[in-house]
Amino acid sequence: MLSNDTLSRLHTRWWAAVGLSFLMLLGGYLTLLHGRSQPKAIQWIMQVTVIMIYVLGLLRYGLNWNYHPDQKVLRPTLGYGTWLTITRGSLIAVLAGYLFQAWPASNVFPGRLSWAPGLLYIAVSVLDYIDGWVARACRHETHLGAFLDINIDALGLLIAPLVAVWYGQLPIPYLGVGLAYYVYLAGIRLRKKSSRKVVEHGPWRGARIIAGIQMGFVGVALLPVVKPPVTTLAAYVVMMPLLAGFIRDWLIVCGYWNPSRK
Repeated sequence: MLSNDTLSRLHTRWWAAVGLSFLMLLGGYLTLLHGRSQPKAIQWIMQVTVIMIYVLGLLRYGLNWNYHPDQKVLRPTLGYGTWLTITRGSLIAVLAGYLFQAWPASNVFPGRLSWAPGLLYIAVSVLDYIDGWVARACRHETHLGAFLDINIDALGLLIAPLVAVWYGQLPIPYLGVGLAYYVYLAGIRLRKKSSRKVVEHGPWRGARIIAGIQMGFVGVALLPVVKPPVTTLAAYVVMMPLLAGFIRDWLIVCGYWNPSRK
């Protein structure tokens, strides 16, 4: 059920998210000014802004889904779990600022800012386990929260490997981990557009665990402690189960395989 008053309150929460994102941008920009030239800091803030706009766009797009999957009653508040998911998206946006730049350094924090990309994504990984638990504990599970969770996870697994590959920490083929989700969705849309068979199905049991392993691995790879060839060899080993999972899902979508059939 939709209510103009409820939607108005949700839009107010959305503007609050915009304000918090702006404060995060400002804080990061001022920090970077101490250790980099102004053009590099401006590049950082422009890249962060693009990703934050995408995250805020996802939130705005899904506001009408802020209801429990079984109740269909729109809720006027986002819930703590959803706010944690939004925070994850903001941290990923901050991480995106380091793309196409040298490994970060600072005159204020000598040798310490180099840990920022890795710690940012490790924080994202930790929050990924917490936000769902918080939503369930607060009895505020929503379709919006699930929508944001999936898309923020996919965004993180696109941005973080890009940064790691740029730093030379991971091999280029590992970018397939980040692209797999978007290629998979594009394939489904093309099949629907051409009126071809599309079998709907839920995620398989191990998908969440494998995605979590990817996030933890990339977070460690972004820390200035482990270098190639260790990270390179590990990348090929870790990426195989995730890509195999997408191949499995694609075979199901196309109707080539029914996992329930013995």
